[in-house]
Amino acid sequence: MYMTETFAIDDVPGDEGNRRKDARRMAYWKVSYQDLSGTWFAAKTDNVSAGGMQILADTAFKPGTKFYIKVPLVYKAYQRKIEAIVEARYSVASSAGFKIGLMFTRISDKDKEFLRAYSEKEI
Repeated sequence: MYMTETFAIDDVPGDEGNRRKDARRMAYWKVSYQDLSGTWFAAKTDNVSAGGMQILADTAFKPGTKFYIKVPLVYKAYQRKIEAIVEARYSVASSAGFKIGLMFTRISDKDKEFLRAYSEKEI
């Protein structure tokens, strides 16, 4: 399931020096992520951009925590599995668990371009 509203938020909670540079778009896609111990967890995206994403998860992460994510998705005629290394920028408690802001530290150019086009409503 996905929504098609684009929005921009300038401030990341708790990190006033971090300004978002990329357009964000709501997206509710399944996410699998692996911590450094090798344990896999499940979450869902809340919004995405070319520079990162916000996920809804059961566990909070300290800023700076790095992990590996997989996001298999089908959107219109696009079917892909986004894989990336991410760094947690913030974790905020919410009624759905924790909203965790993630910044991509390693992502393929093709995946980054897909997310840019999606978040800017080009596709």
